Amino acid sequence: MVIRKLVLAVLAVAGMYACDDILEVSDISQQEVDILAPKEGSVITDTKIRFNWNKIEEATSYRVQIAKPTFEEAIQILLDSIIIEDSLGSVRTSIEVELTNGRYQWRIKAINGGYETVYNTNSFEVQGDENTDSVAPNTPMLIAPSDGSSQDETAVTFSWSREDIAGTTERDSIYIYTDMDLQTLETKGMGANKTYTVNLTSNTYYWVVKVFDDTNESESSTVFEFTIN
Repeated sequence: MVIRKLVLAVLAVAGMYACDDILEVSDISQQEVDILAPKEGSVITDTKIRFNWNKIEEATSYRVQIAKPTFEEAIQILLDSIIIEDSLGSVRTSIEVELTNGRYQWRIKAINGGYETVYNTNSFEVQGDENTDSVAPNTPMLIAPSDGSSQDETAVTFSWSREDIAGTTERDSIYIYTDMDLQTLETKGMGANKTYTVNLTSNTYYWVVKVFDDTNESESSTVFEFTIN
């Protein structure tokens, strides 16, 4: 009986320490990683980019992502990496990545055993290679559905034209909204080539197209409105 009481006492003490360990994980969910570089709107004249940020004391890792040109209009996610503690319990606060000319966004959040911060996102541009294609694609011209048109079919085939420019591969992105201010995105198609088909429900829609190559982007097309009855 004495032995059983002793075992129970040891387990109780161990349980108290385990609870203390759980309670010691700091809530960092309301914090944000302070970005040092590249800052929002930076133009960098080198292809080797060093990403730097201030540490959050309670963080045990950081997640870093880089998109081209933006996360909203991503043609590529170029980096999605988690930086963890080393054997000494330290977490580095910088990385170096080589990028070609073009527009990018990067974002970072801190993580610990129980919480994570929100992402902090900055946009920047690389202009470090003089030999890179620097000519933006031509602005696309919308064809169908024509502006102000209506149809009964819910399967919609969008088409547009543009004059190709010699250089890196050009990719079209179409954005379909349900409001004329282009704030409520219904759907989008990335990497299209002058046509895109999608099923939609009865509503009025507004659509617009942009063109991207490896380093540049076109102006947005005009906006066309159409209705599915």
